[in-house]
Amino acid sequence: MSGARPYPWTALIEALGEARFVAIRAALAAAGTDPPDRDAFLLLAAVGRVLRDLVPTDAPAEAVTSYGTLLHMLYLHWDRGWPVRSLDQPALVSLLTARPAASATTTTPGICYVQLPQRIVWAAPAPGAAHEPMDGLFTALGATRLLVLAVLGFRPERQGFTTIETQASIPVPVSRTRPDGSAPFTTVLPAGERMGLFSVVSPEELAALASLALAPARG
Repeated sequence: MSGARPYPWTALIEALGEARFVAIRAALAAAGTDPPDRDAFLLLAAVGRVLRDLVPTDAPAEAVTSYGTLLHMLYLHWDRGWPVRSLDQPALVSLLTARPAASATTTTPGICYVQLPQRIVWAAPAPGAAHEPMDGLFTALGATRLLVLAVLGFRPERQGFTTIETQASIPVPVSRTRPDGSAPFTTVLPAGERMGLFSVVSPEELAALASLALAPARG
Protein backbone atom coordinates (compact mmCIF):
# COMPACT_ATOMS: atom_id res chain seq x y z
CA MET A 1 0.00 0.00 0.00
CA SER A 2 1.23 3.44 -0.80
CA GLY A 3 0.10 7.03 -0.81
CA ALA A 4 -0.83 9.51 1.88
CA ARG A 5 -4.59 8.96 1.78
CA PRO A 6 -5.69 6.95 4.83
CA TYR A 7 -7.45 3.60 4.55
CA PRO A 8 -10.58 2.77 6.56
CA TRP A 9 -9.18 -0.43 8.05
CA THR A 10 -5.95 0.93 9.56
CA ALA A 11 -7.35 2.03 12.93
CA LEU A 12 -9.49 -1.10 13.24
CA ILE A 13 -6.60 -3.46 12.67
CA GLU A 14 -4.44 -1.53 15.12
CA ALA A 15 -7.22 -1.66 17.73
CA LEU A 16 -7.95 -5.36 17.29
CA GLY A 17 -4.34 -6.46 16.83
CA GLU A 18 -3.06 -8.61 13.99
CA ALA A 19 -2.70 -11.57 16.36
CA ARG A 20 -6.49 -11.94 16.24
CA PHE A 21 -6.35 -12.39 12.47
CA VAL A 22 -3.49 -14.87 12.76
CA ALA A 23 -5.67 -16.87 15.17
CA ILE A 24 -8.57 -16.80 12.71
CA ARG A 25 -6.26 -18.02 9.93
CA ALA A 26 -5.19 -20.95 12.12
CA ALA A 27 -8.81 -21.74 12.99
CA LEU A 28 -9.81 -21.72 9.33
CA ALA A 29 -6.99 -24.12 8.49
CA ALA A 30 -7.84 -26.43 11.40
CA ALA A 31 -11.51 -26.55 10.40
CA GLY A 32 -10.75 -26.97 6.70
CA THR A 33 -12.96 -23.95 6.01
CA ASP A 34 -12.76 -22.07 2.73
CA PRO A 35 -12.10 -18.43 3.82
CA PRO A 36 -14.52 -16.87 1.30
CA ASP A 37 -17.38 -18.94 2.78
CA ARG A 38 -18.81 -16.25 5.07
CA ASP A 39 -21.36 -18.45 6.82
CA ALA A 40 -18.72 -21.00 7.79
CA PHE A 41 -16.31 -18.20 8.72
CA LEU A 42 -18.79 -16.69 11.18
CA LEU A 43 -19.31 -20.04 12.94
CA LEU A 44 -15.68 -20.19 14.08
CA ALA A 45 -15.09 -19.58 17.80
CA ALA A 46 -12.07 -17.40 16.98
CA VAL A 47 -14.30 -15.16 14.87
CA GLY A 48 -16.95 -15.01 17.59
CA ARG A 49 -14.39 -13.78 20.10
CA VAL A 50 -13.34 -10.93 17.80
CA LEU A 51 -16.95 -9.99 17.11
CA ARG A 52 -17.66 -9.70 20.84
CA ASP A 53 -14.94 -7.04 21.02
CA LEU A 54 -15.89 -5.39 17.74
CA VAL A 55 -19.65 -4.97 18.19
CA PRO A 56 -20.63 -2.13 20.58
CA THR A 57 -22.57 -3.34 23.61
CA ASP A 58 -25.49 -1.04 22.78
CA ALA A 59 -25.69 -2.05 19.12
CA PRO A 60 -29.02 -3.52 17.91
CA ALA A 61 -29.15 -7.25 17.27
CA GLU A 62 -29.18 -6.79 13.49
CA ALA A 63 -25.86 -4.94 13.70
CA VAL A 64 -24.11 -8.23 14.41
CA THR A 65 -24.69 -9.25 10.80
CA SER A 66 -23.13 -6.03 9.51
CA TYR A 67 -20.13 -6.37 11.78
CA GLY A 68 -19.76 -10.01 10.78
CA THR A 69 -19.68 -9.04 7.12
CA LEU A 70 -17.12 -6.33 7.84
CA LEU A 71 -14.88 -8.69 9.82
CA HIS A 72 -15.06 -11.26 7.04
CA MET A 73 -14.00 -8.71 4.42
CA LEU A 74 -11.27 -7.36 6.68
CA TYR A 75 -9.89 -10.86 7.14
CA LEU A 76 -9.94 -11.68 3.42
CA HIS A 77 -8.11 -8.47 2.55
CA TRP A 78 -5.65 -8.79 5.44
CA ASP A 79 -4.88 -12.36 4.37
CA ARG A 80 -4.05 -11.12 0.85
CA GLY A 81 -1.87 -8.23 2.02
CA TRP A 82 -4.44 -5.47 1.50
CA PRO A 83 -4.56 -5.29 -2.33
CA VAL A 84 -5.83 -1.86 -3.43
CA ARG A 85 -6.90 -0.48 -6.79
CA SER A 86 -7.31 3.30 -6.89
CA LEU A 87 -9.41 5.05 -9.51
CA ASP A 88 -8.83 8.71 -10.30
CA GLN A 89 -11.74 11.00 -11.10
CA PRO A 90 -11.44 10.94 -14.93
CA ALA A 91 -11.34 7.13 -14.94
CA LEU A 92 -14.35 6.88 -12.64
CA VAL A 93 -16.38 9.43 -14.60
CA SER A 94 -15.60 7.54 -17.82
CA LEU A 95 -16.81 4.27 -16.29
CA LEU A 96 -20.03 5.71 -14.92
CA THR A 97 -21.02 7.72 -17.98
CA ALA A 98 -20.06 5.27 -20.73
CA ARG A 99 -23.52 3.63 -20.75
CA PRO A 100 -22.05 0.13 -20.54
CA ALA A 101 -23.38 -2.97 -22.22
CA ALA A 102 -26.05 -5.08 -20.57
CA SER A 103 -23.56 -6.78 -18.28
CA ALA A 104 -20.10 -6.24 -16.89
CA THR A 105 -17.86 -9.28 -16.98
CA THR A 106 -15.19 -9.82 -14.36
CA THR A 107 -13.98 -13.39 -14.63
CA THR A 108 -10.71 -13.54 -12.70
CA PRO A 109 -11.34 -14.37 -9.02
CA GLY A 110 -9.61 -12.17 -6.51
CA ILE A 111 -9.75 -9.87 -3.48
CA CYS A 112 -9.37 -6.11 -3.84
CA TYR A 113 -10.31 -2.81 -2.20
CA VAL A 114 -11.35 -0.31 -4.86
CA GLN A 115 -10.54 3.19 -3.59
CA LEU A 116 -12.73 5.81 -5.25
CA PRO A 117 -12.07 9.54 -5.66
CA GLN A 118 -13.20 11.32 -2.53
CA ARG A 119 -16.74 12.70 -2.26
CA ILE A 120 -17.73 11.85 -5.84
CA VAL A 121 -20.00 8.81 -5.38
CA TRP A 122 -22.74 9.00 -2.73
CA ALA A 123 -25.18 6.50 -1.28
CA ALA A 124 -27.64 6.14 1.60
CA PRO A 125 -26.92 3.34 4.10
CA ALA A 126 -30.68 2.71 4.47
CA PRO A 127 -33.89 3.99 2.85
CA GLY A 128 -34.58 7.50 4.05
CA ALA A 129 -31.14 7.93 5.63
CA ALA A 130 -28.81 10.79 4.76
CA HIS A 131 -26.51 10.16 1.83
CA GLU A 132 -22.81 9.75 2.61
CA PRO A 133 -19.75 9.85 0.35
CA MET A 134 -18.32 6.49 -0.66
CA ASP A 135 -14.63 5.98 0.13
CA GLY A 136 -14.36 2.66 -1.65
CA LEU A 137 -15.45 -0.94 -2.02
CA PHE A 138 -14.22 -4.13 -0.41
CA THR A 139 -14.67 -6.75 -3.14
CA ALA A 140 -14.36 -10.52 -3.15
CA LEU A 141 -14.79 -12.00 -6.61
CA GLY A 142 -15.32 -15.75 -6.85
CA ALA A 143 -15.90 -18.00 -9.82
CA THR A 144 -19.64 -17.35 -9.84
CA ARG A 145 -20.39 -14.52 -7.38
CA LEU A 146 -19.17 -11.05 -6.50
CA LEU A 147 -19.37 -9.89 -2.87
CA VAL A 148 -19.23 -6.13 -2.23
CA LEU A 149 -19.01 -4.10 0.97
CA ALA A 150 -19.04 -0.34 0.43
CA VAL A 151 -17.46 2.04 2.94
CA LEU A 152 -19.41 5.27 3.42
CA GLY A 153 -18.64 8.41 5.38
CA PHE A 154 -15.08 7.47 6.25
CA ARG A 155 -12.84 10.21 7.60
CA PRO A 156 -10.10 9.70 10.19
CA GLU A 157 -11.60 12.11 12.72
CA ARG A 158 -14.93 10.22 12.71
CA GLN A 159 -13.32 7.06 14.16
CA GLY A 160 -15.58 4.81 12.17
CA PHE A 161 -17.63 4.50 9.01
CA THR A 162 -20.88 3.13 7.60
CA THR A 163 -21.16 0.09 5.36
CA ILE A 164 -23.63 -1.29 2.84
CA GLU A 165 -23.32 -4.70 1.23
CA THR A 166 -24.55 -6.63 -1.75
CA GLN A 167 -23.70 -9.66 -3.86
CA ALA A 168 -24.41 -10.63 -7.44
CA SER A 169 -23.94 -13.48 -9.86
CA ILE A 170 -21.25 -13.27 -12.53
CA PRO A 171 -21.58 -11.64 -15.04
CA VAL A 172 -23.04 -8.71 -13.13
CA PRO A 173 -26.06 -7.07 -14.80
CA VAL A 174 -25.71 -3.36 -15.55
CA SER A 175 -29.07 -1.76 -16.26
CA ARG A 176 -29.28 0.93 -18.93
CA THR A 177 -31.96 2.84 -17.04
CA ARG A 178 -33.45 3.09 -13.56
CA PRO A 179 -37.17 2.50 -12.97
CA ASP A 180 -37.70 6.28 -13.11
CA GLY A 181 -36.04 6.46 -16.53
CA SER A 182 -32.82 8.12 -15.35
CA ALA A 183 -29.42 6.70 -16.24
CA PRO A 184 -27.57 4.47 -13.74
CA PHE A 185 -25.43 6.37 -11.24
CA THR A 186 -27.20 9.68 -11.93
CA THR A 187 -26.98 11.83 -8.82
CA VAL A 188 -30.07 12.23 -6.66
CA LEU A 189 -28.50 14.96 -4.52
CA PRO A 190 -29.61 18.61 -4.83
CA ALA A 191 -27.18 20.40 -7.16
CA GLY A 192 -25.28 17.12 -7.47
CA GLU A 193 -25.17 17.19 -11.25
CA ARG A 194 -23.67 20.67 -11.25
CA MET A 195 -21.03 19.46 -8.78
CA GLY A 196 -20.17 16.39 -10.85
CA LEU A 197 -21.49 13.86 -8.32
CA PHE A 198 -22.90 10.36 -8.79
CA SER A 199 -25.31 8.29 -6.71
CA VAL A 200 -25.73 4.58 -6.03
CA VAL A 201 -29.39 3.95 -5.23
CA SER A 202 -29.80 0.16 -5.10
CA PRO A 203 -27.93 -3.07 -4.30
CA GLU A 204 -27.92 -3.84 -8.03
CA GLU A 205 -26.26 -0.52 -8.81
CA LEU A 206 -23.67 -1.11 -6.09
CA ALA A 207 -22.76 -4.48 -7.62
CA ALA A 208 -22.58 -2.89 -11.06
CA LEU A 209 -20.27 -0.15 -9.78
CA ALA A 210 -17.91 -2.75 -8.29
CA SER A 211 -17.93 -4.87 -11.42
CA LEU A 212 -17.23 -1.92 -13.71
CA ALA A 213 -14.45 -0.69 -11.43
CA LEU A 214 -12.79 -4.09 -11.33
CA ALA A 215 -13.07 -4.89 -15.03
CA PRO A 216 -10.29 -2.54 -16.26
CA ALA A 217 -7.92 -3.96 -13.66
CA ARG A 218 -8.55 -7.49 -14.91
CA GLY A 219 -8.90 -6.92 -18.61
